[in-house]
Amino acid sequence: DVMIGIDTGCITTMDKNQWIGKAHDMNYSVPIIADVQLAALACGADPFKIVQLQWHASPCEDLVEKMGISWDKAKADFQEYLKQVEQGNVEYLYNPELATNQNINMKQA
Repeated sequence: DVMIGIDTGCITTMDKNQWIGKAHDMNYSVPIIADVQLAALACGADPFKIVQLQWHASPCEDLVEKMGISWDKAKADFQEYLKQVEQGNVEYLYNPELATNQNINMKQA
């Protein structure tokens, strides 16, 4: 159902090059993802905003559905999220001011 890897180079190579088999009349379409992506999905992370499955060349729809996550709903939610981002309503996973103001909040020795 899925190939899980830990090395980003191997995952990218296997993910992006399955089309080569078509030259020999072999159609491979196995979802290839990182172990942390599978773990995130299993913990309920959003397949698009967090796991970013949209960047994969291999099909992940069936895998996500087998895990009990609606691919169509997640995709529709992501498309709505992108509309919000286009309007300037950006959702941060952390407060970006922490990165720019960290020295201000430090005590002077």
